[in-house]
Amino acid sequence: MKSRAPIAISYRPKAQDYLPVVVAAIRRHLGDWPVVLLTGKEHLPPENWIESNKIEAITDWQHSAGANKILRLWEHQEVFAAHFDRWIWWHDDMLLLRPLEAPEAEFARPLVRHGQRKRPNRELNNWHNMLWDTLGFFRCLSIAAPNPVMHTPRLIEREGLQAIPAQWNRSRLLFEPTYLLWQWHRMGQQPEVAEDFRICQFEGDIPPIAELEDSPCTIFNWGRHIDHAAAAGEFGRLYPLDYG
Repeated sequence: MKSRAPIAISYRPKAQDYLPVVVAAIRRHLGDWPVVLLTGKEHLPPENWIESNKIEAITDWQHSAGANKILRLWEHQEVFAAHFDRWIWWHDDMLLLRPLEAPEAEFARPLVRHGQRKRPNRELNNWHNMLWDTLGFFRCLSIAAPNPVMHTPRLIEREGLQAIPAQWNRSRLLFEPTYLLWQWHRMGQQPEVAEDFRICQFEGDIPPIAELEDSPCTIFNWGRHIDHAAAAGEFGRLYPLDYG
C-alpha cells in the first residue's frame, strides 16, 4: 500500500497561536492522516498533545548561518525532503473546511490566484516586490508566470524540488511560486484560476464557521489583523483553542 504524503507544518509560536485549531480541523475531516511538525525543541507543543494527535515532530535541524527569510523556507523544504518523498505543505493559519476523498490530488491541482499580468506600476512592500521579482524571473525564461500564491496547502515532491536548477538564487526567489511554476512547466500542466477553493479574511471579524463550511470552498485562511478575540470565540465553537 502506497504511503500517504504527510501534512507538513513549519511551526513557530505566534502571539495568537492557532495550531490547535488547525490540527483539530485536520483530524475532524481527515481522520488519522499523518501530520508532521517542523519546529525547534524550544517551541515544541506539550508532549501529551503531540501524542494524542499522533503528530511526528522534527526538531533535529537548523538553518544555515545568515539565512534570510526567503532562504529559510527553502531550507524547511530540504528538511522535509530528507524524510519524505512527497508532503503536503501546510501553514498554521489554514483551516480545512470539509472532508477530502483524495487530499494529495486536491492539493496537487495547478491552481493560481490570477493569470499572468504586468508588474503593478506602484510602490510595493518588500514581500510583493520579491513575488513580482520571482514571477518576472520566469517570464525572462519564457515560462508562463501566473500568480500561484494563494496561501493554501500544496503537494510538494522531492523529485520536483531537486529538479530546480542549483544555480537559481534561493535567497532571492520565493519558494512557493518557484517550485510550482517550474514543476508545472516540467510536467506540462496548465494552470487554472482558482474558483471557490479558498476564503480569506485579513482584518476584522472572521465569518461564522458554519457559513464557511456551507460554502463550496476547501480552505479558509486569515491574516494577522483579524479580530483575534472574536476569532477565538468563533473557532472555539468547534475546536480547542489551546493544548489542554
